[in-house]
Amino acid sequence: LFNLNLGSLGILFISIGSADAQSKRKRKKADKETAKWNYVVECQGEATAGVYTLKVFSIVMDERLAGIQAQKNAVHAVIFQGVNAQGRKCKQKPALARSINLETEREDFFKEFFASVKRKDPNNFAKYVTVVEQVTDRQKLGRKKFRIGTLVTVNIALLRKKLEKENIIKSLSSGF
Repeated sequence: LFNLNLGSLGILFISIGSADAQSKRKRKKADKETAKWNYVVECQGEATAGVYTLKVFSIVMDERLAGIQAQKNAVHAVIFQGVNAQGRKCKQKPALARSINLETEREDFFKEFFASVKRKDPNNFAKYVTVVEQVTDRQKLGRKKFRIGTLVTVNIALLRKKLEKENIIKSLSSGF
């Protein structure tokens, strides 16, 4: 009976290990897809001063990873593309980055910044964004490709402070 339980326990650990490895592979593949920055962001309004509610449409291969990819896409949009107000109450259209080459100029910083998904890590994007509603819209684009709408909030004020502190962007008070 003891040997049987150890054998069953071993199978359980192997199953968990392979599921975790598969999950890591899927996450890595999703990160690779996200690095193409194929998304659309629409502003839904300003939740509080400096915190915007955004609807992010991400193209993903695995629907389960849409939330994390939407968070990365939202922060990326705020930094590099700006937020499309779509006639709503979002004042910030220009991107935080003033240089169109900033992403390549500071590639090491942004690679690390978008790599980790741990909220407690002070050097990553996850600290500045929160998923409000996981799937608001779902459209199948192909056999294994989906366009998923996710509602998120981005603390643009806090993100700006972080990027200024790291000398990634200039502060508003420093002029042009």
